[in-house]
Amino acid sequence: MTVIRELTLRQREGRAINAVAELLRRKLSVPNIYLEPPPSLILADVLAVDRGGAGDLHAVEIKLARDLNPSEGQQGKPSNPKELQANLDSWYPKFSEKLHGIYQQVMSMPAHYRYFAIPAESFDLAFGELTHFGLFPVDGIGRLGVITIEDRGEESPTAEMAVVPERFRVDPAKLKSIETRLLAKSRPDIEVRI
Repeated sequence: MTVIRELTLRQREGRAINAVAELLRRKLSVPNIYLEPPPSLILADVLAVDRGGAGDLHAVEIKLARDLNPSEGQQGKPSNPKELQANLDSWYPKFSEKLHGIYQQVMSMPAHYRYFAIPAESFDLAFGELTHFGLFPVDGIGRLGVITIEDRGEESPTAEMAVVPERFRVDPAKLKSIETRLLAKSRPDIEVRI
């Protein structure tokens, strides 16, 4: 008999990182993929560099925390509609505030393509908030991509593209810093050998 144990948030995020890396590996052309690159260079869980490390940067921030999913962490189901509404009323402002902070972080990442990865069951609610903040930067160049993570229990989670990103402008100085301090000096965690 197999015993299924509850995974920690860190373990769930690690599995999601692998799912996102696999999605990018399939979608991009010969990518070099860095798992959890140095936060001093870029605050991302996954950084993929297209075209064998010479192309565009694709950065993904993954958030699976309980406060992004209203169904997790509740002690039993509310017994009546008023209790359910009270739970939602207290949870939603925290959700919106946290999502806005993550959104600002993702929109400031020095990458040509920026993605936000969330649990699939949180997509509808999060997408409503994200469109309120705006998927497009002020200058209008680029669109935030959204990836959904489907937890499948004992099987590996899957990652799917829910909102396809568009290319952002990147500050040349920040891009050069990543190129010289990470790409030129570190071997990627995942690369296609030719």
